[in-house]
Amino acid sequence: MDNEELLRAKKKAMSLLNYSNRTEWELMDKLIKVGFSEEAANKALEYVKSFHYVDDERYAMHFVDVHHKSKSIKRLRQDLTNKHIPEQYISLAIESIEDGDSVALTKELEKILKNKSLEAMTYEEKQKIAAKLYRKGFNTNDIRKYIML
Repeated sequence: MDNEELLRAKKKAMSLLNYSNRTEWELMDKLIKVGFSEEAANKALEYVKSFHYVDDERYAMHFVDVHHKSKSIKRLRQDLTNKHIPEQYISLAIESIEDGDSVALTKELEKILKNKSLEAMTYEEKQKIAAKLYRKGFNTNDIRKYIML
């Protein structure tokens, strides 16, 4: 690695962060895929971290804050794990939401129903809705409570 490669890696890292907030892992992965050496990518990552342009804890908190009303806690945890966020940051972010899955489940159910009444639906229709909610990561017992299967 020479100084020119390091300078290009830093510029590329800044450019990538200009368009989208990324995790440390995502930025490192992208820099390596673009063709920088692991050493240059690592130094570029340390450079942007020194300015707090990349912060996995902040990323996790923001992600949970934005998505907790439309995703289950299980799904939030899975998405953050897939982005290689450390477990301690995931747990902190999830603890920060008070209402947990109940608000997200209610909102998702309202979106699915679109002003239809659960009472007027057949058992089979309710099962389809329950299956859809289950696929989105909601707990089976919570789904049963809301749909009354």
